[in-house]
Amino acid sequence: MAFQDFRTRLFLITPRALPENFAESFAGALSSGDIGCVLIDLEPEAIVQTDDLAPLVKAAQDKDVAVLVAGDTQLAGRLSADGVHVPSPKSLDRDDQDRLQKGGMIIGCAGINSRHLALETGERGFDYLFFGRTDRTQETDNHPKTETLSLWWAQMMAVPCVAFSGTSDEAFQTLARGGVEFIAVRNEVWGADDLTAKIAELNTTLDTIARQRMAEVA
Repeated sequence: MAFQDFRTRLFLITPRALPENFAESFAGALSSGDIGCVLIDLEPEAIVQTDDLAPLVKAAQDKDVAVLVAGDTQLAGRLSADGVHVPSPKSLDRDDQDRLQKGGMIIGCAGINSRHLALETGERGFDYLFFGRTDRTQETDNHPKTETLSLWWAQMMAVPCVAFSGTSDEAFQTLARGGVEFIAVRNEVWGADDLTAKIAELNTTLDTIARQRMAEVA
């Protein structure tokens, strides 16, 4: 197996409310190291114009970073985003899911709180399963259910998973050692004193753990 088979990638979630200087911070993040995907996930009451988001989408796509929009297929279409992140399996019926995926959109699904629901959701052909809640305050430690379900899924299933990490280094490293395909990060990046250094640091950690995991099976 190749190095990339052992290498977790970052799944960067935007702040719930975008600050005025966000475009500059976002460009810095994109230039700081490997990012597998960006999720635009804003507060439901946030008033953001398409024209404000379109440059962010283009900036990411110009770096070959996929951009997903949380919960809004129409906005994703207007932005020419790469896909949609739905909050639960019930949020999107199968016909709409099939139509969007046939049109080339990535469709990921969250709202999974049990192994049974994970298995049912995985059978629907979503492109990834997301473990964790982006609408809750991000804690220092991994949420126990997020950690348990994502590590179980990563070891057992072929469908990629995304695990929403706690903000501590230990929380992040636990998920990477468990082999999840993507680790979702938010506050630990946007709240860092130097976000470019933080993304570089996270990627260094992912490289190190990937080499360790690769050596264990050599």
